[in-house]
Amino acid sequence: MSALPPTNQVILTGELTEEPSVHYLAPDFPEVRLRLKTEEEVTGREGGRPYRQRLFHRVIARGQVGMAVEHLHEGSHLSIAGRIEYAREADREGRVTTSTEIIALRVRIHQQTTAPSPTASPSAPPPFDAHRYKPTEGEDPLS
Repeated sequence: MSALPPTNQVILTGELTEEPSVHYLAPDFPEVRLRLKTEEEVTGREGGRPYRQRLFHRVIARGQVGMAVEHLHEGSHLSIAGRIEYAREADREGRVTTSTEIIALRVRIHQQTTAPSPTASPSAPPPFDAHRYKPTEGEDPLS
């Protein structure tokens, strides 16, 4: 049996914890930054008691994948397949920071939430229903 070649692959399924940040690198080529929360039941070391582990992941989606997720909102559920990327940056004082990000190569949206409307109020009128208004006889409905 031959050994598998080394690969850098990750699959995450979770929920968006904030609104995506969209920046266009070129026309029709967005870079979308997401924050994805995953949860799983884990058995603890001491006493073997289970607990819920929550992890937060920084995800970057570019191009076609970015276009698929740029209109998602906080609370949406999705799966992302991609690769792990590590970045190292130095600031002006010479402090080095490292970050771990997931570069999304494929995405599947499971549940989409709608954006909260800033003008929506509890007493907002119902949406317009054109079927309730029929033209009278002799009236041109297209004029």
